[in-house]
This record gives sequence, C-alpha cells and structure tokens, in this order.
Amino acid sequence: GDKSFVLSEAAFGLRALVRLAEAAQPMQAGLEADIARQNLENAAISASNLCEIYLAIGNVERALNYARQSVELADRSGIAFQRMGKRTTLADALNQAGRLEEAEAAFREAEEMQKKDQPKFPILYTILGFRYCDFLLDKEEYREVIRRATQTLEWVNRYSVELLGIALDHLSLGRAHLLQLQHELNHPITEAANYLNRAVDGLRQAGQQQYISLSLLARAEFYRVMGVLDKSQRDLDEAFTIATRGGMGLFLADCHLEYARLALAQPHPKRLSKKFFPGRHGCWETSS
Repeated sequence: GDKSFVLSEAAFGLRALVRLAEAAQPMQAGLEADIARQNLENAAISASNLCEIYLAIGNVERALNYARQSVELADRSGIAFQRMGKRTTLADALNQAGRLEEAEAAFREAEEMQKKDQPKFPILYTILGFRYCDFLLDKEEYREVIRRATQTLEWVNRYSVELLGIALDHLSLGRAHLLQLQHELNHPITEAANYLNRAVDGLRQAGQQQYISLSLLARAEFYRVMGVLDKSQRDLDEAFTIATRGGMGLFLADCHLEYARLALAQPHPKRLSKKFFPGRHGCWETSS
C-alpha cells in the first residue's frame, strides 16, 4: 500500500511539472500494484490519470484504452463518485478522438449519475464540468457554457475555494465570452479579457503546467482577435515552450495552428518571418 501511494504521488508531481513520459512509468506501476491489492478505487484513479497523460502526449488510442479501463475499474469499485467521474474521462478522450456522439452520450450519462448522487448539484463541476464545457465549446455552444460555468463557479467559491476548479471555470468563461464576442459584435470585450486573465493567474497559482498552457493559448487567441499581436505572440511562445518541454503533442498541434493564424493576422501575411514558426531546435525562417 505504501509503495502504491508513493508511486502515485511521484507520478502526480511529475505530471504537474509536465514531465509526462516520466510520470507515466510510476503511474503504471501504481496502477498494477493497486489492481493486485484489489484497491479498485485507486486503480481507477491511476488509469484515469494515465488517460490524461497519454492524451496530452498525443497518443489518443492508448488514452482511450486507459479511459475504458478506468470506467471498468470504477464500476467494479461500486463508488458512485468514481463511476460518474471516470465516465467524463472517457467522454473527454472520445471527444479528442473525434467520436463526438459517443462523447456526448458519456457526458450525459455522467451528469445523470451526478444528479442522482448529488441532487443539490445537478450539473458536472470542477474538472469534470470543465471537460464537458470544453466539449460544448468545440460545438460553439458558448451560451450553455456561460450558464454552466457561472453556476459551478458560484458553487466552488461557496463550498471549497479550490484553486484549480476556480481557475478552470474562469478559463471556460473566458473562452465562451471570446466565442460570443466573435459571433455577437456588440458583446463587450471586457468579459473575455477579465476571465482569461484570471484563468492564467489562477492556474499559475494552482501549479498545474498542462492547464497553464491551455489558458495561455486561449489568451493568445483573444489578443490575436483583438489585434494585439505582440501580446498574442508572447503568450503563444510561453504555451509552446511548456508544450515542447513536456512533449505535449496535442497542445503542440494547437500551438502550430495558432502560429499560422497569427502569421496571417500580420499586416503583410506573405512576409512570414522566423519568429512565427518555431522548429524543433528553435525558430526557422520561411521564404516569402
């Protein structure tokens, strides 16, 4: 039991530092130890964490396998919170794999379980709610995200004051207001700006590097849309550095897409300079 605990703690710390490949090894060992001891709750948590690690790395197929294992272990444990939460792990992995109908079904199943287990909190909250909001934002359902994240932010402020949960709600709200700003021209820019700034600051305090890169990427998009290209470049460079250091394949893909959008937003987009296209060993320059 002590061995399993220490391995899991080491893996959690490594993951927070975005040393993902190193984190996977003790996490896998902890998972195997928990299964051998029939500690199914801890095993479900480890399998879920492995899913998150491999999603960030970009190995979606392996992440899906761990997500399914986390659901199976949680169901065998019989613990209601784990059964509900691990379905959001699976739903998130399905969303990243582009299997949207299956993802939506898994999120809805999880939320029905949430309603049954905690009637006073009828929607998913903290990181579970953040996953659902991320899915809804991919579908551009920004009004629904604003409704949900406003409610869950009120809950977390009232009942737990959890740094990560508060910051993730700010991130969901910032992204949702940015989408609303792009679809509704009269929407004030201050909403998106305030929530995204709070998200970046809050996630720095929470100390979870993988989520910091998400918030920086979102704020870089906001600055680009607003035409503040130097600040967009700054946030994007930091997000890219974090993602590169951690081998975060999915985030790196998002960063490269945003670098392309940033280049096209320049006054002379055909004159692409080295500062917009980071390569493996730094920046490289394209011809015009």
